[in-house]
Amino acid sequence: MPLPLRTRRLSIRPLTPADGADVYAVFAAPDVMRFWNSAPPADLAEAGEWAAHLADMQRRLGYAQWRVAERATGRLVGIAGLQPLDGGPDVELTYALVPEAWGRGYATEAAAATLGFAFGELGLERVVGIAKPENGASVAVLRKLGLRALGRAEYWGKPWEKFELAVDDWRAESTSARPPLLTPRLGLRRFAGRDLGPLFTVFGDPAVMRFVGADRRPLTGDAVKVLMRTADGHWSRHGFGLLAVAERESGKVVGEAGLQVLEAGPDIELGYTLRHAAWGRGYATEAARAVLFWAFAGLRLERVVAVADPGNEASLHVLDKLGMRRLGMRHCYGTQMVETALSLSEWRESAGPSPAAG
Repeated sequence: MPLPLRTRRLSIRPLTPADGADVYAVFAAPDVMRFWNSAPPADLAEAGEWAAHLADMQRRLGYAQWRVAERATGRLVGIAGLQPLDGGPDVELTYALVPEAWGRGYATEAAAATLGFAFGELGLERVVGIAKPENGASVAVLRKLGLRALGRAEYWGKPWEKFELAVDDWRAESTSARPPLLTPRLGLRRFAGRDLGPLFTVFGDPAVMRFVGADRRPLTGDAVKVLMRTADGHWSRHGFGLLAVAERESGKVVGEAGLQVLEAGPDIELGYTLRHAAWGRGYATEAARAVLFWAFAGLRLERVVAVADPGNEASLHVLDKLGMRRLGMRHCYGTQMVETALSLSEWRESAGPSPAAG
């Protein structure tokens, strides 16, 4: 992905000499500079010099630290990008956010996009990241992104925790984490016109719809068409959505699974609905695990939620097997549902090998 970079929530572009005020807003914040490697700019004039230096670095090297803003509001989030590490050969992944933007997953989102640029556009073989030992939040970001810990290293005369990610490891995870998704028994792909009949078998079944949707009633053929069009629109707006679930051996569509914005948002929901004849085979767990792999390794989402009717013991059992934490009750889809959640860091700690089966 070439510059400027656009993620689900962020816009990332190179700095210009006119961005001195933004550089000052980030690096003059004491809470930010507590974990940085240099003194803050003394004033707006010096911050303008920093911005000009970074703009020049972008011209010379093809990378630098960039301006990060919210796509929806244009509001400054911080700085993220790449830089040579302490004058050496290593290229460092770097990020610094204004304190008001902390705790929203923006650092992970911006850093993930930066890694995509480093490996996909620049063709780098390796990227490193460093964090002060006491900066637990930054260490967590690097771990969530899949960087491997190398131990302590000294830069600028100070100790840092050092991490690395090789292009082969990044490519292996990123490639297998994009639809179509393959598991040992299932394939998950975008809806196609030929799926209308099989999906009507799913959503037109009263036994299936007992715990699905706000109305809890079977859908008509026309309603399934609307569902498919709505799913396609969700993909267009958000870059993710529902997927048809098919048996790899037979090619038969047995249901759907995927990600969608939960009602008005901002939460992103894991969902799955399988035809009655496919129940009891572990397909829901297998499909949902692949969707979580896509959510975290592919989309680098910070958190995924799932909801289930308190009477739907089978679905709650699936969510428990996936490691989703129960948060309590939540009103959605017109009723009280059990809400569960899984974070990127929790998934990274517990995830096994890729579900891709080749």
